Amino acid sequence: MNLALIFDFDGTVANSIEAIFQLINKLAPSYGFEPLSQETFNTLRDLSIPKACRKLHFPLSKLPQAITTVLNEYRQIMPQLLPCPGMDTVIRKLKEWGIILGLISSNDAEHINDFLKRNNLDCFDWIEGTKGILGKHNSIRTQVKKHKLNQNHTFYIGDEVRDIKAAHRSKVKIISVTWGLHSEENLLRHHPDYLVRKPEELLDLVQSIQSHLS
Repeated sequence: MNLALIFDFDGTVANSIEAIFQLINKLAPSYGFEPLSQETFNTLRDLSIPKACRKLHFPLSKLPQAITTVLNEYRQIMPQLLPCPGMDTVIRKLKEWGIILGLISSNDAEHINDFLKRNNLDCFDWIEGTKGILGKHNSIRTQVKKHKLNQNHTFYIGDEVRDIKAAHRSKVKIISVTWGLHSEENLLRHHPDYLVRKPEELLDLVQSIQSHLS
């Protein structure tokens, strides 16, 4: 039985939420709106990108350009990022256990590899950069097929509602984490298969899953 875990990157592996908040505020004037307060940002975190744009009165027609700009700027600050507290230890332990580890992200693979090597997390069997923030379910399906993974033994791990939806559409189980962008309440409303509140809980969950699959 080969268990496979596919990780999201931002907010799941990389502690990037505060950096993204700062980046949005840096770019805000160039798109004609005021920098966000922490309180306003927190109210937007659980919204989809289109809904957040509407609440900010940001034209959806400008969204593709804004996303491209944010991603390009974000890649410049990636060298400053650290893993989410505790995730480095968990990932290394999962590797020791012989778990197949994959990673799917809207960042490009080169920048992710730099992050992983810099933080001694060169533990993943493969990394897929999706070149965008939409269509993650297609990437999951592609990687499951490419690496000949058993869908029943494959679990996607992410911090957002769109991760839950992508996993469901891809016919793999989803493990939602509460230390990233979306709140626990919002995640639970979308019915993840599993939910963990601390990185170390992943180890207990994986052991439990393995015992039921063996």
